[in-house]
Amino acid sequence: MIGLTASVVPGASRVSTVSLTVTFNPAVLRVRTVQEGAFMRSGGANATFTQQADPSGGRVDIAILRTADTTGIAGTGVLAALIFDAIAPGPANLSITGTATAPGGAMLPLQFAAPPTITVR
Repeated sequence: MIGLTASVVPGASRVSTVSLTVTFNPAVLRVRTVQEGAFMRSGGANATFTQQADPSGGRVDIAILRTADTTGIAGTGVLAALIFDAIAPGPANLSITGTATAPGGAMLPLQFAAPPTITVR
């Protein structure tokens, strides 16, 4: 399992939406499931979690929206967890990109923990 953890850049706050793209080597890994993390629901907020996996293309797109949120959230936490099956030997080539916005729509920078270097043997 690989957890996607994001930290809001120091000084940024009020995150209300997050969009993520995870890419990987589809010749080596296959997505089994994508699970929502607890970060965007912190403080009891309602959140909508959607994901679209393209296993043959090696891509997972995730969107999380804190619904009816006027304050947003700051800090660090798990956004999502991906579970992969290893299907062949080789490098997994994981990459994570994403954006976040505040309740008013202002763009907020994100920092991601470096994806692990995975080589299936």
